[in-house]
Formats: sequence, structure tokens, C-alpha cells
Amino acid sequence: MEFGPGTWLIFGIILVPVYVVLLAWYLGEPRDRKTATLGVVYLVGLTTLLWTAMFIKTVILDVIFF
Repeated sequence: MEFGPGTWLIFGIILVPVYVVLLAWYLGEPRDRKTATLGVVYLVGLTTLLWTAMFIKTVILDVIFF
């Protein structure tokens, strides 16, 4: 599988602040695993919701215009 430059840009550069936050939640002091896990669940849920909405909108646009 080959990745385009946009993939490297998004996952390698733009998401660096998210990676830092996740590391800080689990490696920083004071450690609270319950709160960190809740934050990860929120991030995953929000990301899933946004990607799903974008996919549905793309399908609708494809049906309308093509």
C-alpha cells in the first residue's frame, strides 16, 4: 500500500499536538488513568463521528452530482 503526501502530512505533522496530549495524559504527573482513558474515548468517538459524517456527505454529493 502506498501513501500519498497528504497522509504523511496529516498523520506525521498536523496530529503531533494530539500525540503530545496523549503522551502527557499517560506519562505526565499526576497520573490518572481513568481520566486519561476517558479523554482517549472522547477523542476516538469525536474522530469517528467526524469521519462518518464526512463519508456520508461524500456519498450524498456523489449521488447528487454524478
